[in-house]
Amino acid sequence: MTTHHITFDDDLEIRNLVSRYCIATDNADADAFMACWVTPERFGGYESGSFGSMKTWDALYEFEKEHVGPGGMANGKRHQVTNLMIEPVSADTVHVTHDLVVLEVAQEPRVIATGRYDKSVVVRTEAGWRFQSRTLAVDPGFFILAKQWEQAMHAG
Repeated sequence: MTTHHITFDDDLEIRNLVSRYCIATDNADADAFMACWVTPERFGGYESGSFGSMKTWDALYEFEKEHVGPGGMANGKRHQVTNLMIEPVSADTVHVTHDLVVLEVAQEPRVIATGRYDKSVVVRTEAGWRFQSRTLAVDPGFFILAKQWEQAMHAG
């Protein structure tokens, strides 16, 4: 079994990629979010469970524009990365796993969702390291909270 390694600079660039991804969403910047991805020809897909399955780069771009646009569910949120792990697969491919904590910051501050990105495929490109595919598993507690919000809205 061959063990692959990446450089310290590669590690730092990949960590910054994950941070740019979250900050772009928090800043409602769909273009900066998409700059974290490979070109449309190399795009491998984005699966976010009940939030949708985007098979093309264009579909993800449209989703992100709606997600961060006026009234989008990402507005007033902060996406925090924890437990980040980078596993080299080859000299030009790594798997990135990390937990996600989403904070409400525009209203009463609180944790509103958690989840995990498991083994995102990140590849070296001419523009640097970029996401090729990602899968988000939202923890079940979010859906319990969402149901409570919906019930409270209908009760009031």
